Amino acid sequence: MSAVLAARPVLPLAASLAVAASCSGGTKKKVAAPDRKQTKSSAELIAAAEAAAKAGDIDGADAKFRDAEKLELALPTVTAHVKMLLANDRGQAAAEVAKTYYETNPSDTGGSVLYANALIGAKEYAKAIEVASEAIELAGNDPHGYQARGDALVASGKPDDALEDLRKATELDPEDGHLKVSYGIALEKAGNVGEAALQFRSAIEKLHEDFTAFLHLGVLRRAQDDNEEAVSWLSKATKADPNRAEAWYYLAIAQNDLSDNTEAETSAQKAATLAQDNGQYWYVYGEILRINKKPDEAKDAYDKALAAPQPFLRAAEKLAQTLVDAGRLEEAEVLLTNNLTASPNNPGLLFQLGFVYGAEKKYRLGIETFEQYLTVAAKDDPNRAKATAEIKALKKRVR
Repeated sequence: MSAVLAARPVLPLAASLAVAASCSGGTKKKVAAPDRKQTKSSAELIAAAEAAAKAGDIDGADAKFRDAEKLELALPTVTAHVKMLLANDRGQAAAEVAKTYYETNPSDTGGSVLYANALIGAKEYAKAIEVASEAIELAGNDPHGYQARGDALVASGKPDDALEDLRKATELDPEDGHLKVSYGIALEKAGNVGEAALQFRSAIEKLHEDFTAFLHLGVLRRAQDDNEEAVSWLSKATKADPNRAEAWYYLAIAQNDLSDNTEAETSAQKAATLAQDNGQYWYVYGEILRINKKPDEAKDAYDKALAAPQPFLRAAEKLAQTLVDAGRLEEAEVLLTNNLTASPNNPGLLFQLGFVYGAEKKYRLGIETFEQYLTVAAKDDPNRAKATAEIKALKKRVR
């Protein structure tokens, strides 16, 4: 972070020696000093907080950071605290911590930028833009104010509006690779894939090892149909941070594109295991298991995709297909009709159910279901021609 205006830390409250004297000048009474052996310093509390965070005790780390900040509200301490909270998806708590420093030190641009970034983590994008704008007014040559405002604009779904700020940030400090990463993400989301890839490559030259740059460059190279290079960058991302599920997820897809489905299965399993609440990750794992001719394991993965807190309904289509392939038509019908109760106009579910009815010789139901599918499916849905052909075939059987 760039140099900031000197902050005036809150001094620790120390118990003073009180002296009580009587009106007539009587004897003085001493008050006992605190036991220093039982009082931890700010540095000791910070070290304990970092150790607790490393051990996975986030609540304990949070409490120790707060105790340290009561002794001395210093920007490095608050920054470490906020980063720890953001890394553990506690954006609202991070914003509250950063706000305390921001309000105590209103002229410190470092505090303003930290608060803006914490607000982004809390998904309070409008407020983040406002605070970042204040930082830019305080120090127009600080690239991190522009970066924070640009990142907030990107997060709020306005990448085109962010480009000027993030380009300005990289111009102010061309050697900062993190600024290039932010600019690359904005370019990527704005649809400028080629320029985004160049920014990520430049960032990697500066940073050498950066998970975000590796991840985004890998995703972009796949979008540019270079799956071999995509696998290379995504593999580096998994090594840079093995616990980030999205890297394993995109790596599995790129490996599948190269028909390396043994490795793809391993990567997809890691992604789903690391992000068990994400139904889409379980769905992709199920797809690769199905390709690898492991129907029972695929069914289990599809089941988890549908049962996840973030369910992925397309898994119902593939699960039904797996059941049909196994001759379990009644189970497939129950599965699809149950899911259609929650999503009655889902074209994929209707399409699969039409085939199930046809296989069960429930021809009229099959015709009705395919006709409903044609009503709700997009004009460019690739299955429309198949559905039309099936309707004609089923009508002949009804006669």
